This record gives sequence, structure tokens and C-alpha cells, in this order.
Amino acid sequence: MRKRLEKSAILTGKTETITAMDFRRGPGDVLLQAQMGKTFNITKHGVVIAVLHAPEPDAFELGREIRRLKLAGS
Repeated sequence: MRKRLEKSAILTGKTETITAMDFRRGPGDVLLQAQMGKTFNITKHGVVIAVLHAPEPDAFELGREIRRLKLAGS
């Protein structure tokens, strides 16, 4: 099983293949890494049965964040 990661790790764009059993043994660690941007291909008997990653922000969330940070033209 993977070693635990620090919360400051940047994992965007990283993909790892793990077994369903690995996921069952450490779901908290896998979910934390997914939240930080890592993608997991979860396999069962060598076949990918799921892909786990953080959701993409929707347009409304992005617009709200742009307005909050005042990044839009004045």
C-alpha cells in the first residue's frame, strides 16, 4: 500500500492504478489523494472497473471565484 501523503502534496495530473482490495484497505488515503488532484484507475481481476478523481468545478463556481478574487476586468 502507498505511504501516506502530506496534505500539501500537489498531485494534479498524476494517475495511479490500484486494485479494488487496495481501495478497501485504505479508502481515506485514496480519497484524500483524489481530492488533491490525483486520478485512480481501480481494477478488479485486472480490469478497470472505476476511475476516481475530484469533480471538475462548474462554470458558476469558477465565475463566483473569479468575482471573489476580482480577476475579471474592471
